[in-house]
Amino acid sequence: MLESCKTIVRPIRRIPEDIIREIFLTCFERVEMEGKDSLDGSFEPLVLSQICSDWRSIALSTSRLWSSIKLDFDLYRNELACQYLLQTYLLRSGTHDITLSIHSTKEIAGSHLIPVLLLCAPRWTNVSLSIPYDSLHAFSAARGSLHRLNRLSIEFVGRVPGLPVGLAKPIFDAFEYAPLLRSFSLKGVSRSVRQINIPWSQLTEYNGNDWTSCYIEILKLAPDMESASLQCDEHSEFDETPPLSSHERLRTLHVHEVEEDPDSPIIPEGGIIRLLSHIEFPALECLSMAYANPYIHIPTSLHGSTARNLKSLSIDMPFLILPETQDDLISLLRTTASLSSLSMNYRLVPTNPENKRLLLGLNANINPDVVPRLTSLAVQFTNKEPYLPPLFVDMVQSRRNAGPTRTALQKLRLSKPFVIPPVDPDVAARWKDICDEGFIMYGME
Repeated sequence: MLESCKTIVRPIRRIPEDIIREIFLTCFERVEMEGKDSLDGSFEPLVLSQICSDWRSIALSTSRLWSSIKLDFDLYRNELACQYLLQTYLLRSGTHDITLSIHSTKEIAGSHLIPVLLLCAPRWTNVSLSIPYDSLHAFSAARGSLHRLNRLSIEFVGRVPGLPVGLAKPIFDAFEYAPLLRSFSLKGVSRSVRQINIPWSQLTEYNGNDWTSCYIEILKLAPDMESASLQCDEHSEFDETPPLSSHERLRTLHVHEVEEDPDSPIIPEGGIIRLLSHIEFPALECLSMAYANPYIHIPTSLHGSTARNLKSLSIDMPFLILPETQDDLISLLRTTASLSSLSMNYRLVPTNPENKRLLLGLNANINPDVVPRLTSLAVQFTNKEPYLPPLFVDMVQSRRNAGPTRTALQKLRLSKPFVIPPVDPDVAARWKDICDEGFIMYGME
């Protein structure tokens, strides 16, 4: 009777325990993405356990709630209190797999929290470290116990010392034995193979910033790699001349630059061309290239048979594309006969006649050999008010009808609607007819 009265006052008591548990877990998944420090007093599982005795019982018995640990060492003033709280969380996590994320701009090797974390190293499955270079030595005690580790991400912050001359083996060995490791990311340091010893041959996914010759070495050590994200900076040009190489399994490749010092000289060839002209990827299906400088060239072709099976190409150039760059892009697209999806940035202004090179190049009536199998085109406009030019309408109309050697364009995605020029009613009428066909979508995925 008393319990029935309680449910009238607090209807949430009617919800079965298993449903409440799922609600907790769903909310926690959102919290995980926010990256809040776990030892903060407002850590959601901790708050849930303090609401009432019933919720406390559910929270304490749901080990998943306590198994994602995010630590920001820069925030801690009382490490002993943090140590007690961390031990409590790990105890409540039971035997559940642990996701561990650590950030610090200061040395953490002497922290009281490290030994506590190392005790649960056999349960680590996903580890992300953003720490000073020398702090990674603190994890050597976990060597040989990382039986569940599947994903590893390391980013060094602050100064990174040069490699010793005549180095016989890699500097870091903490992650040498990890039989389930498949994904690895290393940033803030070059010459990865000489820096850290991991089971490269197991990897299927890699993210790094290195030199072309080092990427070639990594890909040779990881023949089963299927996906890679590689930062290709201009300084790759000063790398030793790399040999031509091939990787048979890679299917998804993202290459990108970061913005260099504005006072540094620009090398037009850049690191992306250097990489793609020295490594062949015959199984590549998806390629994305992101540029930070308008004066860096894009490749006019890909090494060997790389372009043969390419299905998806994305080019991120968030600035006005120079005329010669538009010509280079059309040259590249002539080599991608199997391409079905193209995504790119573009700037359309009425006072810029140089836009016409790319639009004429993509016009299937003028250049039927340029991406003949294109079915999906996405355009991210880089200006606030993209004006609709007649050449854009011509290009779209030229691709709407299939031919003996050409596939019809089936999907056009635009980041925002066009501004229709009032002086040309014919363009407005033709564009309306295209829109009425129902294959245009707005907003980028």
